[in-house]
Amino acid sequence: MSSSSPSSLQVFSSRLQELVQLFPARPISRESFDTLVTDTLAKAEQQSSPENRKATWEFVLKDDIFSLAVQGRALKDPQTTYYDDLRDRLDLILTFTEHDACDAPFPFNVLYDLMETQTISSCSHIFSWIESRADRLTAGMQPQKGKALVLLRTLNDLLRRLSKIGGTTMFCGRILTFLSSVYPLGERSGVNLRGEYGPVWDGPGPKREEEKDGGGKDEEPDTAEGDKMQVDEEKAEGESSAAEQLKTQKQDNSDDFYHTFWSCQLPFSRPAVFAEPKTMTEFKEAVSKVLPVIKEATARERAMTGSKSSGSGHGSLKRKREPETVPEWQGSEYFFAKYLTSPDLLELEIADTHFRRQFLFQLLVLLHHLLGYAKQAKAEWTQPRNRSLQMDFTLEPTDVQWVTDTITRANEELRQTSPNGRAFAETVNVILEREKNWVKWKNELCAPFDKEPFGVEVVEEGPDGSMVTRKIGLEEATREARRKMSEDPPQWEHKYGTAPLTEIWELGYRQLSDLESFFDPGTVKDYVKKVQLEDMHIARRKRTLAAKAEHLAAMRAKTAAAAAAAAATSELKEIPAPVAKPALTPSTSQENVTASTPPPLPRTTMPPNTPPLHHPLPAKPITTSIMSPAPQENTPSIPTPAPATPAPAPAPVLVTTPAPPAAPVTLAPPPEPVLPPDEIIMRHEENKQRISWLALRIARDQYISLFGGIGTGDIIQLSHAIEKAAQDAEKAAREEEEKAAQEKIAAANPPSSESEGAENAVIAVAEEKEEEEKLPAESQETLSVNGSVVPAESVSGVAMAVEETATTAVDVPEQDAEGDVKMDA
Repeated sequence: MSSSSPSSLQVFSSRLQELVQLFPARPISRESFDTLVTDTLAKAEQQSSPENRKATWEFVLKDDIFSLAVQGRALKDPQTTYYDDLRDRLDLILTFTEHDACDAPFPFNVLYDLMETQTISSCSHIFSWIESRADRLTAGMQPQKGKALVLLRTLNDLLRRLSKIGGTTMFCGRILTFLSSVYPLGERSGVNLRGEYGPVWDGPGPKREEEKDGGGKDEEPDTAEGDKMQVDEEKAEGESSAAEQLKTQKQDNSDDFYHTFWSCQLPFSRPAVFAEPKTMTEFKEAVSKVLPVIKEATARERAMTGSKSSGSGHGSLKRKREPETVPEWQGSEYFFAKYLTSPDLLELEIADTHFRRQFLFQLLVLLHHLLGYAKQAKAEWTQPRNRSLQMDFTLEPTDVQWVTDTITRANEELRQTSPNGRAFAETVNVILEREKNWVKWKNELCAPFDKEPFGVEVVEEGPDGSMVTRKIGLEEATREARRKMSEDPPQWEHKYGTAPLTEIWELGYRQLSDLESFFDPGTVKDYVKKVQLEDMHIARRKRTLAAKAEHLAAMRAKTAAAAAAAAATSELKEIPAPVAKPALTPSTSQENVTASTPPPLPRTTMPPNTPPLHHPLPAKPITTSIMSPAPQENTPSIPTPAPATPAPAPAPVLVTTPAPPAAPVTLAPPPEPVLPPDEIIMRHEENKQRISWLALRIARDQYISLFGGIGTGDIIQLSHAIEKAAQDAEKAAREEEEKAAQEKIAAANPPSSESEGAENAVIAVAEEKEEEEKLPAESQETLSVNGSVVPAESVSGVAMAVEETATTAVDVPEQDAEGDVKMDA
């Protein structure tokens, strides 16, 4: 076995070298690799046993690629083809694996060992090959099994080698993006189920008590001594001590703010410290001291740049700074690898816009995290399964209010920063809002996102006639629905979009000003005309239908008459010719007469309600057949001897007896034909009802008292009643006017006794004339004047007497109050 093994390795190695020499010019296609590998495997198939064949090819391929990698030509010659050769060897290994000449995890094992021997630059080239061959490498890969674990271990080891700062940051992002695209979102290795935080802040923190008490006193003499060397000897001791105290106080304040500012980084990096009792109080004090300083720096920057929204009024008096040209890479992208915590740099850092934005962003992230530990919010996501994500801390209601106010202040500070502070603040808020969804998913222990593809099971008939259940996809299941959606929709029933808009347009409204005009519904007379018009349409339709019915009845009668005539003709043809018969005896004469009479013809029954085609004629004369003369009453009967031989019977004599004249027949008018229900008539009747209802609705406010005297919905009678009421009202008004005028005249000219009698006579004559007009012509024989009955012929005489009396009364001179006659001057 040992003697055969080297020979098989040599044969496989020689076959591999021959394959490499047959490489075509770059770029080499996948089909070329498949052809070369297939030929090589066919040639070397008989050179080793099937059990050792995969192991032999893996050893040969791995030895070949590592022989290329250890040469180190990439570092010596920048123009070398080392990376191209390396990519070709990796493609070759991948092709052998796809042809089942090597195990599935073999390419990832080679990558793992290869990256351990390569520099970061070479690993970047190798990772570019991994990105380009991701579909082939991850084909059939299952998470947490087989080659997936090897690939994950390889890339995680590469990430640990890379630095979080400098030029490898982009390389780290490429690796993380590749992992997120290859592995599912809920992959256990990619989610932090235990809720572990990052590295703890190891920079400056809050100032300790011993530093406040003793540390500053030890250095104070040296500092004061150095300051005394720079002070002019001529100054008084009081002035020097005041300056020293001011400088010392300023230095102490600066040191306090320095420790307070950097003490906020510990809660930022380790929120679990809020479980300690004093942490929340110290954090609130620190934030309340830092935010005013940041706000002051922002206002100072806006004042120096000449912003119009600067709060200070004296900012416009300062000389505006010339706009600086910011490099594109510096203005669009910035990255803080690690904070510089030197005390001398803090003031410069706070003056930097990016530094302030970074701090405010950290503050907003932590404050939103703390809101999740409020009593009500904490009860929604806390459960025994995510105990590792919890901490023994609950945000009090007063602290909740403080956190909410601080979030508002921080957002306002972000908006005030420049450049593009408002856009930056909106972006931060969007990120934090989306982060809530990720936090909820994390609290639910990263439930899987994956869903099965859409599928519907259908039962179909198979090729052999049996029923087969088949699962179809979304496209096939929705094919019929998509076809219906692609068809043209039916014509919309409303011409102008909606029913109200169509009705308004058909009424003649074209613009808004038309709607402002007062709507006049019309009067009852207008609706009476419409009802009469509908009655005309109904009558015309009925006449049309009646004419059609008469025509149809006439055609049916004509057809029936023709059929009856045809039947009578056929029966006459069937009657045989008359034959000579022996003489009839008295006993058999009646029978023979009856037998000789032809049977009656069948009567044709006319359909009911059918008008006669012709005017009915009088009855025809009755025709009687007399076989022998009737015996007379006074003639004695003489017996007649029976003849020896029968004599031939005489032929019957037909005697025509005129029928008595028929009485005149009075014909009843034909009944009106019953018309079938007609849709047009029904529509007109419906229009009549609608018009009548509208007319009654218009008249109900003014003429509701007249509704009791009309029929049910009879607006024609209502119109007559309204006219009569109007005439009565007009007559009453005219009488009132005449009466008022007479009273006015009587009040102006008081009449004498004779004139009063004349006026009374005239009024009585007028009233009698009115009564005479009302009475019939036959009853106008006498008239009453002043209670006396006079003949009708003497009315003119009475009238003339009244006129003379009135003339006499008018000629009487006027008298004054004392009875004296007024004379003309």
